[in-house]
Amino acid sequence: MTKRVILLEEDMAEMKGLMGSKGADLAELILAGWSVPAGFVVTTECCREFCTRLGHLSGEGEEEIVNAIRHLEQQTGKFFGHSENPLLLAVRTDQDRASAASTQSLLNVGLNDVTVEGLARQTGDRLYALQCYLDYLEEYGQLVYAIPSEFFTKISSHVKGRDETELELTITEFKYLIEAKERNPFPQDVQIQFKEAVRAVSHSQRIKASRSQNEIMRKPYYISSEQSAPVLIQTMMHGTCGDLSGTGTIYTRNLLTGERGVTGQYVPTGNASQIDHGLERLRNEEPELYARLLEIGSQLETRKGEVQEITFVIESGVLYVAHTQPARLSSTATLRSTVDFVHEGLITKEDALLRIQPAHITEVLKHYTDSRKEESTGNLPTQIQPVMNDECPASKNNSSSPSSADLQLLLEWADEVKELTILATADRPQDAITARLMGAEGIGLCRTENMLLSPARLPFVQKMILADSESERRRGLERLLPMQQSDFEQIFEAMDGYPVTIRLLDSPLHELLPDLGVLEKRREWLQAEEWQEQKDHQNELEELERVIRRVCELHEHNPTLGQQACRLSTVFPEIVDMQLEAIFRAAVKGIRQGWWVRPEIMIPQIGHVHELQVMRDLVDHVADQVLGEEKRHCLYRVGAMIEAPRTALTATHIARQADFFSFGTDELTEMTFGYSRHEAEKRLLLLQRDTDSRAVTNNPFHVLDIEGVGQLIEMAVVQGRIRKPHLKTGICGENVVDLESITFCHRIGLDYVSCLPEQIPYARIAAAQAAIKGQREGADTQNTDISTIA
Repeated sequence: MTKRVILLEEDMAEMKGLMGSKGADLAELILAGWSVPAGFVVTTECCREFCTRLGHLSGEGEEEIVNAIRHLEQQTGKFFGHSENPLLLAVRTDQDRASAASTQSLLNVGLNDVTVEGLARQTGDRLYALQCYLDYLEEYGQLVYAIPSEFFTKISSHVKGRDETELELTITEFKYLIEAKERNPFPQDVQIQFKEAVRAVSHSQRIKASRSQNEIMRKPYYISSEQSAPVLIQTMMHGTCGDLSGTGTIYTRNLLTGERGVTGQYVPTGNASQIDHGLERLRNEEPELYARLLEIGSQLETRKGEVQEITFVIESGVLYVAHTQPARLSSTATLRSTVDFVHEGLITKEDALLRIQPAHITEVLKHYTDSRKEESTGNLPTQIQPVMNDECPASKNNSSSPSSADLQLLLEWADEVKELTILATADRPQDAITARLMGAEGIGLCRTENMLLSPARLPFVQKMILADSESERRRGLERLLPMQQSDFEQIFEAMDGYPVTIRLLDSPLHELLPDLGVLEKRREWLQAEEWQEQKDHQNELEELERVIRRVCELHEHNPTLGQQACRLSTVFPEIVDMQLEAIFRAAVKGIRQGWWVRPEIMIPQIGHVHELQVMRDLVDHVADQVLGEEKRHCLYRVGAMIEAPRTALTATHIARQADFFSFGTDELTEMTFGYSRHEAEKRLLLLQRDTDSRAVTNNPFHVLDIEGVGQLIEMAVVQGRIRKPHLKTGICGENVVDLESITFCHRIGLDYVSCLPEQIPYARIAAAQAAIKGQREGADTQNTDISTIA
């Protein structure tokens, strides 16, 4: 038999899975002996019927809900829709850890033109009853009919006072607004109100908080039966009966800092002006009630291991817990409370790590770095070091920034658990220093083209390429060699003892050439009649003609698939010679200064194993010439960057010549999908214009395409390790630093992930989360297998 309605006092053992977290929490409080407003949960199955049957329940569902409301009437002595003694209901989503954007509620369901007078008699305060009715109309119009809040605000902004006459007038205008927008009057039938409230709240996640008025007018409110959620129904308690009455909300820890200690507010009956000091007054005047509140908070924290938000009502000296849910905390408070819960033994380190989101780390680092900028002289390592370094002054003598110490501790726990090595993508010495301070265990990608294409060096590169002879090219490279060597020396020093993966020049040839259009315009200007007789301009014109001719000779019809990466070395082998010489010269200097230098030279854009073999022979040749006796102290590696589908498909052959594989997901994604990163943005934008269509695929340049690109990577890893069982494999790209992508990398057994320095802290956390989830899923599978065998 399908269970459509569950009373909060029913046996929880049989109802697990049918109700959400809020209903389950309240049911457990009732079981523990705490007072909770009477209520019931409408299950997901029943909520779906409101949609699939166009709001009409089956006979069994209708009967269960009627009986449940009747049960509430018996418990409270009030009656739903009664003019003299009305029962009013609170309708809320009962989702697990729903976000504030999707959690919706409707309070005082059952109010109409008649029952509002009954509420006034119950509370002895007609002004309060009218205000409840006004608030209910606004909430009902927004949630049930998706009328933008600005329409209601525009009406209420003209209200000068809050007397009964003004409230009655505003209520009338709100009802006119609802009728004008929906072409139906606000329902006075409380049964219709209840059904519409359940239907709207159950599907409230369909309503985006950011919807503009134009969006709503263009797309009327629409409900999909697949998006249903259970709904919690409770009797309304206003905290207005008796001398000792009121309503309030407490948080078991500080929402901004996460520090221990209850915060919140309490509004005693008839004393709305005391909202700021109401909780303090309750503690001083009613210490027993306050102590019970603290006890409830302590019990919920102990059981949940989370900071709790507890809404309570006091009526005639009796404390009722209206509802509880995990509190929404700042990022600093999330880190602080999570670490404290581990120290208090409420959760494990693994559970703590699983709670951390990218935004938590980003916000904490930004806040701390900004605060350090105000104090420091602007030196980057000084700003970042307290966040990541073991000698962190924040944890010792900077009590104003405890969040950095909490983050450092969480990162240490992550390092104990994770299996993936987190490397940095760093092109400059300063980036390498920052990466180490962020916890990088080496450099997974150093893009040498970014060094050579800097404004100060590009003219030398262009002069070298445009030279007519090899000797001229080598003279140009002699200017670049010390610059490259200096870069590598500083990077090796920053990464002393850690691997540094250096990718040889990977720029398409056309990016290294001057702009042909600019050259031709300059030629036209020099060919003007007044300049022809001047010798200086004539010499410049001749040189310009030579440069233009050379650029045209090197022009490619499809430059993105032309001479670049390892293929560029066949046209200009001197460039690769210079880069290798710079690397090994820097290695020699580092070794002689006592550094542990670990260069890993990566050959980009390999298409065939013979290309890699030729390049490897060249690396070994230059290493022999430059390293000399220091070669025994420099155990360099040569690897392939897998950026083309063919390379991934022939990984078994590539592995013969490679010490490691590095998957460049940006280029591999482009070649697999057949369109560039910019085209992907346009295509996805077109798909997202119709938001009512099927779910739009993630941008593969933001999140790794596991179904396509991921399969190529996994295949290459498997094939490569068939040839070399201990082959080192890793991944680098802008689309790999999210939990789903890193989990995939962990699952297929990659050794490392390389990301930007600022992404390293979260990558460390995500790698730990992937390892924890993998262990738990493995344990669950093993337990299932044992159970099946048994």
